[in-house]
Amino acid sequence: MRNIILIVSLLVSNLIYAQYGWTPAVVSLNNGKTLTGEASIPMQNSGVGSIVKHKERVKFRLKKGSKKTKYDISEVSQIVFTISFTEKVDGEKIENTRTAKYVPVINKKRKKKVKKCFMEEIVVGPISLYGRTVNAQGAIGPMNQTGTNIPMYHNYWMTHNELYVQKENEEAKLINQISLFKGFKKRASKYFGDCPAVVVQLEERELKKKDLKEIVELYNSNCG
Repeated sequence: MRNIILIVSLLVSNLIYAQYGWTPAVVSLNNGKTLTGEASIPMQNSGVGSIVKHKERVKFRLKKGSKKTKYDISEVSQIVFTISFTEKVDGEKIENTRTAKYVPVINKKRKKKVKKCFMEEIVVGPISLYGRTVNAQGAIGPMNQTGTNIPMYHNYWMTHNELYVQKENEEAKLINQISLFKGFKKRASKYFGDCPAVVVQLEERELKKKDLKEIVELYNSNCG
């Protein structure tokens, strides 16, 4: 009985996290057209058991109940979501909003084929920083959730469970993964190895994984 409940729970979890929820957005297409309404993008599966991969595309509608249109990632230049969230200020809950720009990012680059996925744009420069939330199949339920089943609604970029760094026209590299063989300091020191200003602070542990945005900005201002 316990195994049956576990299987059902996993199936329900996968259905809930199959895609981000509908969110107010402005979708900009490569043909110059701009769409204002609500949009949603798929949440990909990752890790052990991640057999199902969702097609990278955006669904758009003017409002709830209206006709839905799908656009392949190759047709989209950017999506700007307006995200509502609640935060505590001096013990009181305050309703707030922020914008999050999602853009197509190269995550696999081969000789004959380039694959892209939607990621939130965090830092743009000689090295750019992007984030996305995936359904981590290696654990029971998705990783890094904080009380909501729509990770796009988070108000802070560090809540993404996958963070990528990307040099111009190169494949984006996952930088915050958990590894038994190479910790964040070693991975980051290698990736930012041509920038002593960054490497020294990494080696002395003045900059850590939680400072990734600062690390990228430091690289861009000193060595970009």
